[in-house]
Amino acid sequence: MAQGAITTEDREFTEEWENIATPQHTIIKFDVRGDLVHELISTRRHFHITTAERKITQDKILLDKNDPFLNGSFRPVVVPDSVNIESNPNALSDDEIKSILVSSAAAWEGWMEVIDSADTLTRMMDLADSVEGVSLKRYKTLGTRLRDVRPKTQLKQKDRKTFEAMR
Repeated sequence: MAQGAITTEDREFTEEWENIATPQHTIIKFDVRGDLVHELISTRRHFHITTAERKITQDKILLDKNDPFLNGSFRPVVVPDSVNIESNPNALSDDEIKSILVSSAAAWEGWMEVIDSADTLTRMMDLADSVEGVSLKRYKTLGTRLRDVRPKTQLKQKDRKTFEAMR
């Protein structure tokens, strides 16, 4: 996923993001000498990164679905205009989510087709409680969509005796 050339503006603009997901992620930053260093982003916290550092981090990620800047794991707080809903449908601000929750039926259906991040859908469900005018049908749609996109977990039984003892 080539991001293109890094401009002077990319090096100077500092973005602010919030980690809203449970998993830990690593971003690449420049240290004081200009060398690349890795920073672990864990827990729910805000962090700052230049646009150039974000682009370098994104270039190292093989699949878009694993990119925390695109998949909704990181929520944009202060970002350049190039990071918008069209380019990143899972990285929505709280205000954008609130407007989606009360949008028209056609817009709602369109959003439910493009939002595919469990973290973003969980945030939508949390915010739905505080927004007036959100129907129960939409709340149920969010729950269904969340079940559809959440990774499936499967427990494999290895020992029948141990399994029976756990009941």
